[in-house]
Amino acid sequence: MTENESTRAASLADEGKSLYSSKRYLQAAECFSRSAELYQDRDDRSLAAEMRNNQAVALLMVKKPHQALKALEGTSETFREAGDSLKQGMALANLATAYKDIGEYENALSHYSRAAEVFLAAKAFEMHLQTMQSISSLKLKARDLTGAIFAMQAGLTALEKPTLRQRLLRNLFKIPNQLLNR
Repeated sequence: MTENESTRAASLADEGKSLYSSKRYLQAAECFSRSAELYQDRDDRSLAAEMRNNQAVALLMVKKPHQALKALEGTSETFREAGDSLKQGMALANLATAYKDIGEYENALSHYSRAAEVFLAAKAFEMHLQTMQSISSLKLKARDLTGAIFAMQAGLTALEKPTLRQRLLRNLFKIPNQLLNR
């Protein structure tokens, strides 16, 4: 890849971010896709995966989960191989969201669970909490109240510095545990 192509890839990425901020998600997705192609041509797999992940987020915003799944192919593995746990977890969570949006709830739960493990290992506690909230929501949809409570509690328990609201919720979620353990 020439210097000009490298500059073009970065320029497309910046344009995509600007379009995304302006809520022009389809145009943003297209910019991220073109940027990913240029980075892939340069054999910069990490930046290509990051652009495909961004593309998927934009596609999810316009309810195109099948296209998002296609964009996300291989991204979590690329980030894992690069040692970037946060981006790996984000890619897994985005995969889970796409599966949820197409109604594949078991696949969604599986990917959210993997993302939660990655975030917890990386000590990204807020991201872990957000992922556990997504798991809790899916459990509620499946009418698994106990699973929903345990997922939310697991997310709250891992926080190092919970807010007042989070501490209150954490204490409230102890009540069902105490009732179940009697």
